[in-house]
Amino acid sequence: MPTKMRFSYKVILFATALIAQAVFGGEPAPTGGAGGTPSATEPTPDAASGAALPDLLARAAELSRSGKPAEAYELLLSAEDSYIGTIEFDYALGRAALDAGRPDKATLALTRVLALDPAHAGASIDMGRAYLALGDFARARRTFQNLLALDPPPPVRAQLQAFLDLTESSAAASSASAASGGLSPQGYLAALIGRSSNVNQAPSQSVIFVPGVGSNFELPGQNVQRPDSFAGIAGGMDLFWPVDNTLAVIFGGEFLGRRNFHEMDFDVGGYNLYLGLGAATGPHAARIQGLLGRDYLGGSANRDLEGVTLSYVGTLDAATQVLATLQGGRQRYVPEELKIFDADYAVLGAGAARKLGERSTVFAMLSTGHQNDVGGNPSGNKDLVGFQAGGEMLIGTRIRATAAAIGERSRYDKFDTGFQTERRDIRRAFDLGAQYYFERNLSLRFNVSYAYTRSNIPIYEYTRLEGMVMLRRDFR
Repeated sequence: MPTKMRFSYKVILFATALIAQAVFGGEPAPTGGAGGTPSATEPTPDAASGAALPDLLARAAELSRSGKPAEAYELLLSAEDSYIGTIEFDYALGRAALDAGRPDKATLALTRVLALDPAHAGASIDMGRAYLALGDFARARRTFQNLLALDPPPPVRAQLQAFLDLTESSAAASSASAASGGLSPQGYLAALIGRSSNVNQAPSQSVIFVPGVGSNFELPGQNVQRPDSFAGIAGGMDLFWPVDNTLAVIFGGEFLGRRNFHEMDFDVGGYNLYLGLGAATGPHAARIQGLLGRDYLGGSANRDLEGVTLSYVGTLDAATQVLATLQGGRQRYVPEELKIFDADYAVLGAGAARKLGERSTVFAMLSTGHQNDVGGNPSGNKDLVGFQAGGEMLIGTRIRATAAAIGERSRYDKFDTGFQTERRDIRRAFDLGAQYYFERNLSLRFNVSYAYTRSNIPIYEYTRLEGMVMLRRDFR
């Protein structure tokens, strides 16, 4: 049975609160947001200073939602003497100033927030936005790069990357930074060690009844579940080349090598390379990229991958982000005995992330796809539907906890004469993780995952429990 390796193989799918504030704090805008001149009709100081803080913040938020950021800022500014030094107030004042086109005033309020709470997610991100609006590209770049070093999941990373992309392209277009334009690299290296109950992703039973021949069939030893410990290394590099204020060329790659202590035939490894074009404007970010990759199994080439991915991320409001992806490509196995699993595929996905408070985020995504058999798979073509959901929480200033769940249902269209049925699979996977940050670019990560596939054809069933510890260093 083919072992399928996934690059970025952890199934962490969710946004940190730190990242979520970057994503949901507002759209990247080189000119400082959708501001305007302050309204000529200002709230009276008595009304603002006499209101309880929650009511004041609610009124300001309503003005912002109504497209009146300047009025929201003036309302909060009129109460500054009463509430200055209160984290909730100063954060709201800083955000309102930023949305009203006053990034200089925003930095003052946000600095007070960070002085009292250095781990405040929203203030950190909005400070980066303020630097960007002020044209301080060096500090904006450093802020967004430090947050990207937290290794957010792809859907959220895409929108956060849009802030950095816009920073880089704005810097490249600015005469003040022309001399320092060019490639902007970022990457990581990681070492890992762990234990798996099923390194070959195989069924636990060695004897299978085959209805088509009316007798039992004993599976070869390598096709029966094998537990083992493993160790490995992983790494990656992204290179960014700004074209103008909106577009950028992105290229890079990843590699993974994982060696079992005893079951060497199931060592896995591989690499992928990608080249694409990214665009970011306002609350919208999109990317198209091509991918080439190769997987290795037991030290030998196992599978070649080619594909194209189109993705879109948009910010709806201060707490909600949407995502859409379209992927298409093909997989071709290298060993002759596995070529029957050659296929072309297309997958469409859509989802959303929602911020819950300042330190937690939830995420959900639906997907559907089709896999076209081109190698003679006895199960034929495959249709699938899937669901992913989970959440993430920042604990203190150094710990991030994650939880994820994945469900997928597949149905094949070919009658399997050996098992006298059309194949139906149900896959479930659950993941728990914790990450401890010694510093922004150095983390120790713990992960436990449980996955299983149930099928009406028993040779495709398996169960796997896996635990892993990873030490990761990011480079910016």
